[in-house]
Amino acid sequence: MLSTRRLYQINSSRILQHVRLNRGKSRISISEELELDRSTITKVMRQLIECGLVRTTGKYREKPGAGRMATGLEINPGFALVLGIEVQTEFFRTVLVDLDGTILESGQTPYVLEQASLADQLLAIIDAERLKAAAHGLPLAGVGIGLSGIVDAYEGIIISSNPLGITEPLGLKEALEGRCPEPVFVENDANCCCWAEMAFRRTTPDRNFMALLGEFRNVDVAADSASGTALGIGIVIRDSVLHGDSFTAGEFRSLKYDHTKPSHSQFSITDAEAARLPDDKEVLARVFSEIAWNVSLLVNCLDITKIVIAGDFARYARELAPMIRDAIDANWLYSTKKDCQVMYSPDEELSVCIGAAGLFIQKLFSVPGMTDHTDEEVGFILLERILPTCARRSLDA
Repeated sequence: MLSTRRLYQINSSRILQHVRLNRGKSRISISEELELDRSTITKVMRQLIECGLVRTTGKYREKPGAGRMATGLEINPGFALVLGIEVQTEFFRTVLVDLDGTILESGQTPYVLEQASLADQLLAIIDAERLKAAAHGLPLAGVGIGLSGIVDAYEGIIISSNPLGITEPLGLKEALEGRCPEPVFVENDANCCCWAEMAFRRTTPDRNFMALLGEFRNVDVAADSASGTALGIGIVIRDSVLHGDSFTAGEFRSLKYDHTKPSHSQFSITDAEAARLPDDKEVLARVFSEIAWNVSLLVNCLDITKIVIAGDFARYARELAPMIRDAIDANWLYSTKKDCQVMYSPDEELSVCIGAAGLFIQKLFSVPGMTDHTDEEVGFILLERILPTCARRSLDA
């Protein structure tokens, strides 16, 4: 049986999520649609408005012919800022965004392996970005970090990362939260691109979609490999990012990779050919063809309805998108046309750090599980944690 406290957290999170997804709804409408007592809505909404997270949008008639004017409600995007960080092999990308995903600051900082530990360099970035947020007159609510590798996103542990030379589990979340006041979430970079879509661009009801994160970079710093291309796949099934039992979902190597001719590439190209990317159009076309061929199998088997091309590859959507569509059609079993939209992310090279910020925001507006055990800080539980630094006054449940 749920405790009174847990039930309150769940219902408060449901209300908060509903306000975000249904801008302008009144308290009465929220009560009806969530089937909650109006007294519960009133209590929770009073607290959310007092702390500054929710604001009124003015009065209007929700239903034709209704006599009484209703007061609409919406999330206040200026409640606080969120920091998104991408850890690349040679630098960090950062963005400071409001709760609507509007970028207020963006930048890039060198990543020097010999200079300090990953955690120390990230802490320096967080400290600097906190000051930037304060210069805008806003607190820093939380931090999302995206990087290439196998990541336990629930515990914030980097299990392994070939590009970053991490071969033993690294508890990054614990290391950072022990030294900074903000909550920190750590996630695989391709999955971050999925979080960006769910947090900021869910205009269509795509419950099953995929993000293809393609980047041109030094693929393996530890091995000092030549520049090449890296592809990661983020997969969302029924509105949930797929991590896999071992957190390896989305790790990619082409089915055409030639094991008799090993290389650092994920594709059938040689290291010498990879070093010529993206300028060598012939090699680039071969890579894109392999991506389309591999992805078509996943799309048709998993009933994917949308593909988002992100990162550096977003600049080549005109070349890559038609190849993907043709491969999906060629590998489709039935006479009816397979409906899968292929689009590109407008965030381009900022895709990962914006998605990392979106991860935090999506967690803030999620609903805790129906259990008395707090497995993950989301929704109202996460809000209560950040209120001392973000709100005008603390919530009193």
